[in-house]
Formats: sequence, C-alpha cells, structure tokens
Amino acid sequence: MSSAPLTRRHFLTLPVALLLASAMPARGDGVARRTPYEAEARVLFGTLRFRLAGHIDERVDRETGWYEVRMEGEGTAFANRGESSGVLRDGRWAPLRTASWVKVAGRESRSEIAYDYERRQVQYRSRSETFFLGRVRVVDDVVALPPGVHVDDTMSAFLNHADGYWRPGPGGTMETRVVRRQREPREAVEEATGTVKAEIIPVVLHVDGEQAGVVRNASLDISRFSTWALPDEPARIVFGPDGRPQQLSSKLMFGSSLTVRFLA
Repeated sequence: MSSAPLTRRHFLTLPVALLLASAMPARGDGVARRTPYEAEARVLFGTLRFRLAGHIDERVDRETGWYEVRMEGEGTAFANRGESSGVLRDGRWAPLRTASWVKVAGRESRSEIAYDYERRQVQYRSRSETFFLGRVRVVDDVVALPPGVHVDDTMSAFLNHADGYWRPGPGGTMETRVVRRQREPREAVEEATGTVKAEIIPVVLHVDGEQAGVVRNASLDISRFSTWALPDEPARIVFGPDGRPQQLSSKLMFGSSLTVRFLA
C-alpha cells in the first residue's frame, strides 16, 4: 500500500468533505463534546491510498443561542484545521465566522469568512496554491446578502438539520446557501488567472428517504466545489438517529474516492 501524496485538487476535496460531515453538537446545552473521525482517500483506482485521523471539539448552548466548533486532523504529507462559530438567529443557526487551513505537500490553502447580518454582507478572504505549479489564487471580496435569504456554513447547515430547523421541501430536497470562491464552469486544475471573487451559491441535499420524520440518507452534488468531483456521482451522506452525519463518501475522477467516518 502506498502513502504517496495526492494531487492538490484531490486534497482540497477532503477538508470540504470533513466540514460537510462535521458531527453535530451534543444535545446538552453548553456541554463540550469530542468526536474522533477518520478519512481514507483512494486515488487512481486504489493504486494510492491515504489516511487521516483527527478530532472535532464542539460546544453548543441552546439557552443563550451560540455554538463553537474546532477540528484538527493530520496524516502523511498533509494536515488541516477548521473552526466555526455562530448564533441562533431568526429561528435558525447562523454562522458568524468560519476559518479553515490546509497544508499538503508544502502547499497551503486558507480561508476566512465573516458574516455581518446588520450590514447584510459577507467578507470572504482566501489564499491557495495549486499543487503542480504553485500558482496562487487570492480572494479578498465582500458579497451582499440578498433579503430573505439564509446563508449557512457547513456546520450551521447540519446543526439546523439535527435540531429540526432545516427540513426537506415538497420535492424531497433541502436547500440552503453558502459563500465560496467563484469558479468558472470549466475551471482547470492549475488555472489562476484574472480577478477572483466570492459568490453565494445554492447547496441542495437530495433526500433518499425519511424514517419517523428523520432523514437517514441524502446525496449532494459537490462538482461546484471541486474539479475532481463528478456531476453524475454525488456525495452520499448517512445520518444517525440523532440527525448527526455518520459517514460521507464520494466517487471522484480517475477512479478515486473519499470516505469519512465519525467514531462517536
């Protein structure tokens, strides 16, 4: 079994998936919880394999309406960290600040997002390096929050799901909005030209089915977030009885795949 470094773009799908499947805060108000997780990436039809182990520290207080989450993982040739904090606003959890950092094979990517609900705007800052040529992509942008639109980060989205604030619509889909780096429809792996901005885009979970009103399985198209993703192969999310994700798996280009499991 090989543990050689993966390409930059493949690694960038990993922190997205880890944050996407972040374990939900414990039910006890203000109670701290640590959740171990493990991830495995397979590249080129399993020729290369890579494993990561880490933990998520979380705290939530439903009486006063706030949450904080920190995550950290490390493996061969790369490491990542992330954090999210937010408040209960208009009947839903809403992020105040989200930050992430990834280092793989000497290349670094980091981002910070600050949400200002009084001014109805989001500040997005990021700096990333492409894996092969080390080309730098920098974003420093402010986007307006449209009236009546709820914006999540991945932590607040799944916290809303676990607490019953985010429910499937009539068509069996769950939709929210997130802020991300703007990408061209056919952006190449090493492309880093022109002025890069931020944008707000819809994120839609397609619910496979519910049991006693609780979503157990869902799928998510991540092709708008990674050039390694396949539009016809959405990521699969398995939820536990408490509404917390237990596993996320995704098939990627060139026979590659990613699986994240939570060990709580």
